[in-house]
Amino acid sequence: MTQLKVLILEDSPAEADFLEGFLRQLGCADIRITTNLKDAVAAYDAALPDICLIDIYLADKPDGILFAETINEHREQKRPFIFLTSAADSTTFRLAKFTSPYNYLLKPYNPLELEYAIELALSKFRQESATPPAQAVAPVSDTLFIKKGNLLQRIAFDDIRYIEVDGKYSKVVCAGEKFVIQQSLKDLHAQLPQVQFCRVHRNYIVNVKEVTKINTLNNEIFFRDGETLFFSRRYIDEFLQAFKIFK
Repeated sequence: MTQLKVLILEDSPAEADFLEGFLRQLGCADIRITTNLKDAVAAYDAALPDICLIDIYLADKPDGILFAETINEHREQKRPFIFLTSAADSTTFRLAKFTSPYNYLLKPYNPLELEYAIELALSKFRQESATPPAQAVAPVSDTLFIKKGNLLQRIAFDDIRYIEVDGKYSKVVCAGEKFVIQQSLKDLHAQLPQVQFCRVHRNYIVNVKEVTKINTLNNEIFFRDGETLFFSRRYIDEFLQAFKIFK
């Protein structure tokens, strides 16, 4: 660890002295100690550290979590960080967890725990940096998978009758089954073949292959099984373009 650059964010002088002394015993010579969020961000930007040791609460404020969020925003210059805290409550842990720390140690910890935590954090970071980005796999063009419980169920586009807004979710209505998914109607529509699925209302997308009749006077759509729904005049021109209409 002789070449390791370490940035410490700790407002307790005793804790900061302990960390500095411990790191020097490990051979670290480049150690920067900060006691507040502003100085920690400035030190990070000025001399990109190899790892950060962060106390979560500074003067009873969770500025350590704010610092971790700042580190994550650096993207190409992101470095691993470890939280050191005496707060054992679940709320603090959940807040910290959202920042994806490389380790989380409760005070008082022993020196060996800290040494191992640093080594594991550095190892994990090196593995992440060396892993090439996953290559996207081209999806099967005429199907999608919908999560239902612990299963992923394949649904053919042709089996979908229509999709409707269901509160904050979308309901995919098929011939014999319905699925509720956590996507907005707009986002879901963008992932479907536009030539087959048309927006007919702010609350509905329909599969044009399932449409058997259209009542342009009452704004009503009929499906193969006799089910109907109403479309909005706002979408009528785009909707009718999906069909060859003879007069």
